[in-house]
Amino acid sequence: MKILQFKIIYLLLCLGLSNAIWAQSLVDDANLSMAADGSGGTFAETIKIISGSKKIFILTNNNQQLGPGDFISLALDDKLAARAVVAKTHQGQVGIKILKIYSVSQWSKLRRDLEVQIVKGDDSAFGKKPEVKIDESGIGKIKSEDDLYTGDVVADDDLGVLDENKNRHIKPDNIVSISGAYLSANEIESRGGTIKAPMFGISWAYQFTDNYFVEGLYGRSLFDNYPADGSQTLVNHVVGRLKYNFKGPAYTYFMPYLGFQSYTVSSPDAGKGTDPVQNEEELTVIDELKKSGPVFGVTILRRLVPGWFIKADLGTDVLNIGFSIEF
Repeated sequence: MKILQFKIIYLLLCLGLSNAIWAQSLVDDANLSMAADGSGGTFAETIKIISGSKKIFILTNNNQQLGPGDFISLALDDKLAARAVVAKTHQGQVGIKILKIYSVSQWSKLRRDLEVQIVKGDDSAFGKKPEVKIDESGIGKIKSEDDLYTGDVVADDDLGVLDENKNRHIKPDNIVSISGAYLSANEIESRGGTIKAPMFGISWAYQFTDNYFVEGLYGRSLFDNYPADGSQTLVNHVVGRLKYNFKGPAYTYFMPYLGFQSYTVSSPDAGKGTDPVQNEEELTVIDELKKSGPVFGVTILRRLVPGWFIKADLGTDVLNIGFSIEF
C-alpha cells in the first residue's frame, strides 16, 4: 500500500513539473515571435514631393509593399524620424500623412529626392533590442496602444517652423505666375492712333523672410506690320520687384511693391524705307517704346483652391491678370 501511494505522488510531481516547463516554453516562444515580428518590413523608398506644411509626402513605391491604410515610419541612418499612414497609391507612388515626429534633427533632414528607410508596421523594435513588458504573473503583456509606438514624440503643435510658420500669410517660399496683358504703341503720323499687341509674361516670387518677397517678371510682345507694313517689332519687358504681403478678407492677399523696369525693343526694318520723313517717324515711335525706370503698384492674389491663385498686377509697369501656383 505504501508503495502504491509513493508511485502516485511521484507521478503527480512529474506531471506538475512537465506542465511548468511546457508553460514556460510557450511564454518563451511567444516572446521570440514578438521580437522577430516587432520591426516589420524595412526597405528603401525615395521622397518625391513634400507639401508646404510638411504633413503630406509623396514617396516612390518601387518595392510594391505599401498600400492604403498601412502605418509606416521614416528613418535615416537607422534612426526614426516620423510616423505616418499611407493615404493613397497611384502609378507607382504613394501619398502619406505624417502623424508624429520622433526626432526633430532627423525630421529636418527630410527633403525631395532623398532616399529614406521605410519601416512598415510596428517600429518599436527598430534600431534597438526588442523589449517585452512582464507583468506580475511573468507573462509578456502590452498594456496600452502606446506600447506599439514607443519613442520620443514631438506634437504637431510644437513643431513651429518645421510644420508651418505662423507669421507667414502664405506658407510656401515660392510663387510662380503666368499672366497676360496688352501693350500699346503709337503709330506713325501717316497712320495715326495707337496699336495694341498681347503681352504674355511669367514671374517668380521668392519669400526670403516672413511676408517679404523678391520677384522677377519677364514679358514679351510682338507687333506685326509695325511700325510699317511688312515689318515686325519685338518688345521685351523685364521687371524686378520688392513686395510685402498683407492678408485680406475671403482668402485674398495684397502685395504692394516697388521695383525697377526695362523695355528693350528689336525692330530690324524700322527706318529703312525709301521715305526719309517716314523713316524718322518710325525710329521715333520705336524709341518711345524703349523706357526704363522705377515702378510701383500692388499685386492682388485670390486663392481658388489650395496652392492656386488668380492674380492681378496693378502698377505703373503693367496692368495684367493671370494665375499663380505656390510651392
